[in-house]
Amino acid sequence: MQYHRARTWQIGFFTLNNTAINIYYMMMLYIAYFASGVLGLGVALVSGLIATMAVAEGAVDPFIGWLIDRRRSRFGKFRPFMVMGNGIMALSLLLMYLSQGAVALFVIAYGVFIIGYSFQFCVTRGAQSVLTNDPKQRPLISAFDMVFNVMLYVGVTFAVSNLLVPRYGGFTLPMFRQFFLFTAGASAVCTVLAIVGIWGKDREAYYISTKVEVKLRHCIDILRENRNIRMLMVASSTDKLFSNITQNAVVTVMIYGIIAGNFALSGQMNMFVFAPSMVISLLCVAYARKKGQKEALLFSTWGGILFTALILLLFVLGNPMTLSFTEWGIFTVLFMGFLALRGGFMSINNSIIMPMVADCIDHETARSRRYAPGMIGALFSAADKLVTSLNTLVIGGLLIFIGYRDSFPTVDTPYSRGIFWVAMICFCGLPILGWIINLLCLKRYSLDRDRMADVQRGLHNNNQ
Repeated sequence: MQYHRARTWQIGFFTLNNTAINIYYMMMLYIAYFASGVLGLGVALVSGLIATMAVAEGAVDPFIGWLIDRRRSRFGKFRPFMVMGNGIMALSLLLMYLSQGAVALFVIAYGVFIIGYSFQFCVTRGAQSVLTNDPKQRPLISAFDMVFNVMLYVGVTFAVSNLLVPRYGGFTLPMFRQFFLFTAGASAVCTVLAIVGIWGKDREAYYISTKVEVKLRHCIDILRENRNIRMLMVASSTDKLFSNITQNAVVTVMIYGIIAGNFALSGQMNMFVFAPSMVISLLCVAYARKKGQKEALLFSTWGGILFTALILLLFVLGNPMTLSFTEWGIFTVLFMGFLALRGGFMSINNSIIMPMVADCIDHETARSRRYAPGMIGALFSAADKLVTSLNTLVIGGLLIFIGYRDSFPTVDTPYSRGIFWVAMICFCGLPILGWIINLLCLKRYSLDRDRMADVQRGLHNNNQ
């Protein structure tokens, strides 16, 4: 059979849609410091508020997916939601950071923000099915996504820890407003490029033609009858929750600012480990193109478990205060090596899920004759948000347990064994738990390379 393929530049450009979302996501990792330090909210209230908003957002996602699936216009199925989502996020975040002292305005703006986030996020998951259906080309989505997002993570953490925080004297309102200007501008540019990338593919010729109308109630049937979607949703959401906890600003402050004694090391370390992480990740993508995406996810999961366990042992047995780029020691060398290898495996774990969602969309179409890229993308989006809503809640709960009820730890907080073990649980223990769940789910996930070849042949024959 003949697959419909995309040009490499189209894949690269469209993948920037996810980068546009993640730029805002990176900024929102610091929202707890804004709510606590600028608005004066307590740790429990901030954690509960962020979790509640994320749960509400997840509940809205299936409706947004249904709207995407029903849409037919000369502007395509996906592009309007990309534009609306990015515009809503920019406007709501502006209101959020103008809400100094006005908690009600902050809550309203945050609620509007998550709607815009859902618009653009659902497109990221759903539109891959129209971009390409070639099983050897879909892993390229992971490659581009991984490179863009690692560059984003390294750039943002370096800018915050080495430029913004020192310049503005901490997580202050002027610092957050400067952060917003960069976030909104960079995300808008990425969105425009993503629209250019999907432009030639977001049309009727590339939508799978079926006679079954997608209805909102079908989301229940999809979840009940399609085990592959359920397994991938659980693997994706738990993996994302625990990997995101490692990137949370509070955890970064505890690891580098308190345990190692130098917050600037967080950005510097990411700069050093960037290149080797990329090499590991790209090798995993090549493996995925040869062996299939499921096998690549299994391989990267085992790699993540191994090197995260080694990092934990290093912190328990070694002296983190010797971490330095001016006086190199055994701790610095080993930590850089383990962190680079873990970063590579973690990047492929986070990125390979994207084209696997496209496989689930095609499989569901073959199974039920329902072409529902928007709804399936929204279901994955909802699962991600419902589970990752626990991000700040988990960290906040652990900190409350050791006595931090009124504020989050800062770079000026003194070291304690409680801080050390909360940081180790967040940075090492929880990611390992997430990857163990991955392994259990993938045992029941059947969409390997051979199965997807059968699915594509079936769809091709039915559309003749």
